[in-house]
Amino acid sequence: DPLPPVLDIIIVLDFEWTADDKRKMHPVAEITQFPSVAMRLVNEKHETHHPMLTRHDLEALAPYASHNLCRNDISHPVKDAYAMSLFDSFVKPTFNPTLTQFSIDLTGITQKQVDASPTISVVLQHYISWLVSLGLVDSCGNRVTAGSTWCFCTWGDVDIMTTLRLECKEKSIPLPNCFDRWINLKDDAVFKRHYGRRPSGGLQSVVDSVDGCQWEGRAHNGLI
Repeated sequence: DPLPPVLDIIIVLDFEWTADDKRKMHPVAEITQFPSVAMRLVNEKHETHHPMLTRHDLEALAPYASHNLCRNDISHPVKDAYAMSLFDSFVKPTFNPTLTQFSIDLTGITQKQVDASPTISVVLQHYISWLVSLGLVDSCGNRVTAGSTWCFCTWGDVDIMTTLRLECKEKSIPLPNCFDRWINLKDDAVFKRHYGRRPSGGLQSVVDSVDGCQWEGRAHNGLI
């Protein structure tokens, strides 16, 4: 098989969803936070200064997490990638509209936040509009063949393959075609090939195990 094209952009995606430690969510778990950061991959030999969202900027934007956010006005030197834009919205569940205490404690997402947020069908429309603004898809959610090459990037397959797909299916919401592929960083073919070992534990422990890296933020918040 031919090698895949070199990527220009990765969309880092990490959903949060309804959960309970005592029972399974029926009929399906529902997304309560829909966040992404667009990262432009660069060649450090040719590009050294880029507009970038720093951690401080993400923290400053956190109070407005129920809105679509896009910032492209900060310049800092980086080596191989920079955050060029972000999207974040809480989502109102409809099958199980009342969050469990387990879910609130785990994610920090409150009942008030989801009650004031749009449902998944509306958030998906806003998300596609965000991808359109980056020139990655058309208005129907189909990948744009001309322009930047890109892919979603997740920690595991469950975000897109299970949670998003099953919720859309259960609610008769068409799943946009752009969700047809993603890079699973947790997969041995990616992590083990790069670091020479399998990932052990959750994402936070894996990050802390990488030389030169230290975890920052909340483990079960998709953006901060």
